[in-house]
Amino acid sequence: MTFPHRTARAARWVGPTLTPARRVGPLLITALLVTAALAGCGTEDRPAAVASPNGDSTASTDPTPSPSPTPTPSPSPLPDRDGDGRPDLSDPYPDDPKNVPQQEPVILECTTGEEWTASVTVAPGKGGRPDFTEAWSAKATSCEAPTAIRPVSALEKKALKASKYDDGDIATLYTICAEIDPDDAYAEPGFAASAEQIAEINAALLLCPTHPYAKKWRAAVQRGQVDADLEAQGRLFGAGTFRVGKEIKPGTYVTTDVEGCYWERQDSSGQTIDNYFTNSARRVQVTIRSSDYAFNSENCGQWRPAS
Repeated sequence: MTFPHRTARAARWVGPTLTPARRVGPLLITALLVTAALAGCGTEDRPAAVASPNGDSTASTDPTPSPSPTPTPSPSPLPDRDGDGRPDLSDPYPDDPKNVPQQEPVILECTTGEEWTASVTVAPGKGGRPDFTEAWSAKATSCEAPTAIRPVSALEKKALKASKYDDGDIATLYTICAEIDPDDAYAEPGFAASAEQIAEINAALLLCPTHPYAKKWRAAVQRGQVDADLEAQGRLFGAGTFRVGKEIKPGTYVTTDVEGCYWERQDSSGQTIDNYFTNSARRVQVTIRSSDYAFNSENCGQWRPAS
């Protein structure tokens, strides 16, 4: 009997014929292990198959809930006292919703009834009209403005125009309004303001229409307006030489309470037609004729129509 040799390969059935079986080496086993490991990677994150009603398998698509956005806090609104939509920091007039241009507070140096000097503040009021309440409460008898005051509000500009001041400074109007002077000439009984004084008083009344002397001031203006109209007509005049018919009107004129009064009517050559002199008189009257060329007077006060 013959035994197979040790080196003879074992045979396996593979079909009609026998072929030698190959030995599985270590390299093949290693490759299979690597392939299996790779095939299992990533399966944890893949959606699991879910059977649909018709028998098909579909992947589960449960979404991962996204985090809710963090709300951004709204900024706190800036202070706006007058509610005009402009923050106080950038609002030139934070207490006036209409933003009417107004003067800055004005400091006046005033003498009060106690004979001492005090600083009083004139604050801006409604509608651009200054508020003199503090000065009136202190009973200021005399006030001064340390610097010029230029008009800012529309009302102040109107007052400047009414005053006929030519320097653009309304400090005098501020002091007139601030003072309550017992010796105020404008408030004297029977006082008739001149044309310049009428302009000044009317301008002051625009700034302080409720002044304690406002009623007396208006009366002085009313009386003065009559004289202003006469002066404009050439029927009210004082000392000097005037052309008759051009600068003054002919007519009968009177003056009162005079001392050392002298007048003369002149012809076109400067010769005296008639004249008069008195050391002292309660009343003096003269008739200027249309044929007179000029009329001259000295120390006679104001001439006004006799009737």
